[in-house]
Amino acid sequence: MAIKKRMPKIEGLIIPSNWDEKGNIKAVSLHTSDEKEYRVEYGGVGQELLAHIHHKVEAIGKISERLDGHQYISVHSYSTLCEPPEEIVAET
Repeated sequence: MAIKKRMPKIEGLIIPSNWDEKGNIKAVSLHTSDEKEYRVEYGGVGQELLAHIHHKVEAIGKISERLDGHQYISVHSYSTLCEPPEEIVAET
């Protein structure tokens, strides 16, 4: 019988990490309270996080480190934990 490896849960804020030439957000990162950054892989569930900028979320997914030294998360599922403060909502 095979043992299933559990995917880690990461809790943090969704922050923009890359923009196109017109200033539109094209990528986000998950920033944790212990100052770790996980770049969210775009595609599947990960691209849904573009709609949750400045929200605190709990994401479950596969973590990997790339040759560029950055940590990436391939999000399998997520849940929002709270809404962003009003002053941040007004800016977006």
